[in-house]
Amino acid sequence: MAKTTVPIELSSTPSIVDNGNATAITIDSSENVGIGVTPSTALDVNGVINVRTSGYEFGRITTNNVDTSNGGLTFQTISSGTFSERMRIDSSGNVGIGTTPTQKLDVRNDGAGGIAIIGVRGGTSGAGAINISGDGTTYGSTSFDLIQNASAAYVYQRANLPLIFGTANAEHMRIDTAGKLLIGTTVTSDASMGFRVQNYLTGRYVSCSSDSVHAAVFNRNTNDGELVSFRQDGTGEGSITVSGTTVSYNGGHLSRWSQLADNTKDETIVKGTVMTNLNQMAEWTTDGVTEDNEQLNCMAVSSVEGDVNVAGVFVNWDNDDKVYTADMNVAMTGDMVIRIAQGITVAQGDLLMSAGDGTAKPQDDDIIRAKTIAKVTSTHVSHTYDDGSYLVPCVLMAC
Repeated sequence: MAKTTVPIELSSTPSIVDNGNATAITIDSSENVGIGVTPSTALDVNGVINVRTSGYEFGRITTNNVDTSNGGLTFQTISSGTFSERMRIDSSGNVGIGTTPTQKLDVRNDGAGGIAIIGVRGGTSGAGAINISGDGTTYGSTSFDLIQNASAAYVYQRANLPLIFGTANAEHMRIDTAGKLLIGTTVTSDASMGFRVQNYLTGRYVSCSSDSVHAAVFNRNTNDGELVSFRQDGTGEGSITVSGTTVSYNGGHLSRWSQLADNTKDETIVKGTVMTNLNQMAEWTTDGVTEDNEQLNCMAVSSVEGDVNVAGVFVNWDNDDKVYTADMNVAMTGDMVIRIAQGITVAQGDLLMSAGDGTAKPQDDDIIRAKTIAKVTSTHVSHTYDDGSYLVPCVLMAC
């Protein structure tokens, strides 16, 4: 192969010319380089930029088929000797992958599966949306209504409003400005159908609401065992387990809400105190509206020895509710501790009744009667109060 000699002209503007009849590369006094053009920047190229390795072309950057007067670009790759456009940036700064862009970012894979189009757009008040369409539909408006009513999936957010996720004409999930995750609903009311993970004042909780069907499903495949684990401060305290067709509720008791007759919060009532039933019903009223209550009556500390109207034993005050602050939790059936007066001894297996002062004491027989509160399961003392009364484990007898 003959070797080509390329003349170099030395002048105030050095240049390399091809066969002495045309300027191929120009280097000006500012060290700007121009290829096929007098340079105005550090590197100025006139025409197509090819990407090669070992003499083989792999791609190119060009202005073909773009509004060149405004400076658009296309990016191409080669297959079987033919170049095909893969991406373009138009004169407005819109980027299109597999398409001529109509939004800041358009991505298409029409007829080949996958994403057909994503339109990322901004609008007034900081609005923005990402649309995912299965039919290649493009969107020429920034209106959220058009996005929502299109046959598409979308993600949408406007300043100071929720981040919304939807598909095919409907919203399905949102994250509101308070950080609540809402699925199948747009409101945080527990009475509204849907699933919510949200902050509640200083706490957090999960809420599931349904209409005419179960609100939650817990399923264990393959073998028997734990369905739900209950923990406090990371330590397991109870569980729901399944064995064959039997479901067991482990490590707890049944309880109910109640109030004192005057709806006050008497902090002198301590855990394990024996309570008695009153005829008066508990009331929960908000903004003048009283909730329906068919079964929860008020209670008081038992003051009758051998009280046949025994209600159960006091567990705690409801400190989680910020509206109703005088509700108490009273254990009725199952594992619990019970308060025994100072100087009274109990034995494992003793049946207990009210002592008439908020504590319990052994019955004088081993027959379960209307006055029977519980059966002692251990004489282990878990706590002793300032008045000398103490707590022992028991099983409550369906008070």
